[in-house]
Amino acid sequence: MRVVLLLIVIAVLGVVGWKKRDEIPFLRDAAREVQRQADKVEVPKNPFDTEPPPVTSGGPKSKVPTGAPRRCVVNGSVLYTNEACPEGSTEHQVKGGTITVYKAPAAPAAAASSGIPNARELLGPKGPSLQQQAQDKIIDGL
Repeated sequence: MRVVLLLIVIAVLGVVGWKKRDEIPFLRDAAREVQRQADKVEVPKNPFDTEPPPVTSGGPKSKVPTGAPRRCVVNGSVLYTNEACPEGSTEHQVKGGTITVYKAPAAPAAAASSGIPNARELLGPKGPSLQQQAQDKIIDGL
C-alpha cells in the first residue's frame, strides 16, 4: 500500500513540475539549455523530400530518346516505362541508378493437356480411402 501511495505522490509531483516548469528556476534553465543545444544541431536535408521538377508533359514532344527509360508520375504514383508517358501524367528525368526489368512469366498451359501430373495426383492416396477400408472391414465381418 505504501508503494502505491509513493508512486501516486511521485506522479503528482511530476505533473505539477511539468505544468510549472516555466516558474521553477532550475527547470526553466534546463529547458533553455536543451533548446540552445537543439538549435546548434544541423539537420541534414532529405534528398527525397521534394519531387524533381517536371521535364515535359507526356506525349510526342518529349526530348527523351526512344527506348530510354522514362519516369511518369500518374496521380501520385510512379510508373517507369520505355514508351511515351500516358496522357495526363507528368514526365520526369531519370537521373541515374539502375532499373531492373522483370518480365511476367508466360501463362502455363493447362496441366491436364501437358501430361504432367499435379501434386494432388502424386501425393494423393493410392487405392481406397481409410474410410472405405473401414467400411469394407465392417461389411466383411457381417
